[in-house]
Amino acid sequence: MQIIDRVIRLKAFDCLREEFQKNNLSRKEIINRIHNEFDIPVGTIYGWYNNTFLPYGRKGRVLYGPELLYVLGALLGDGCIYNWKITNNYAILVGDYNFATKYAKMLAVCTTTKTKPYIDRSKNIWFVRSNNFELYSLFKKLREDLKSLMQLIDINNGKYPLSFIEGFFDAEGCVKVIKEKTRRTPKICLDITNTNLGILELIRELLQEKLGIVARYSLQKSDPTKNKKLVYHLRIYKKDYVKIFFENLDTIKLSKEKDYYLKVWLKK
Repeated sequence: MQIIDRVIRLKAFDCLREEFQKNNLSRKEIINRIHNEFDIPVGTIYGWYNNTFLPYGRKGRVLYGPELLYVLGALLGDGCIYNWKITNNYAILVGDYNFATKYAKMLAVCTTTKTKPYIDRSKNIWFVRSNNFELYSLFKKLREDLKSLMQLIDINNGKYPLSFIEGFFDAEGCVKVIKEKTRRTPKICLDITNTNLGILELIRELLQEKLGIVARYSLQKSDPTKNKKLVYHLRIYKKDYVKIFFENLDTIKLSKEKDYYLKVWLKK
């Protein structure tokens, strides 16, 4: 039985996909080229071509819908990728229990796999890890190329942009209750923070385009003694805008206590 190195198999598979996307050759020509170059059995290549089966290291597909946009928004806020031993391509999200649980439910829908959060007791944090090559590749591409992210959101209209905002807000947003001596009723401010101004600008544009919400920036200066990056804050202050936000998005950041203050403030 012929044994082929995994690195070669993955290289051959990626080459097959590249040739397929170019669409300049017939199926037979593409398969013969891959077979001659990498010495992969023709039957295996046909299986790859027809998506009958995939090599280890390239398994995993995603369903495009609102759940995927939520997952991508959450990952762009609190996610990372990790490649281990060639065939493992992890997309990892870290957060508290509520965030990790909600993310796991969304991830289970768009990857059609059972998913649940786990706790790292040494750090007292929850995480969700997915070994899905398409999700891994998509997340890697989008965080390096925001134009591709905008194209993805534009193609999938409707509720999809709101799902993306919700995922990012769950990761990087905060519902602030502002209590001042001069105020009998505390007011609410929504604050989204990140070091990537490009992502925040996309969020700002989507909020205004889809919901008519005007959000404004403020800066948190970097601390050279602690090697901290410049942090950008995208904030929503106006009562009408805050109301619209919560009418359209269901965020985990609204605790029972904050929900009480929100309702009192909106009624005033």
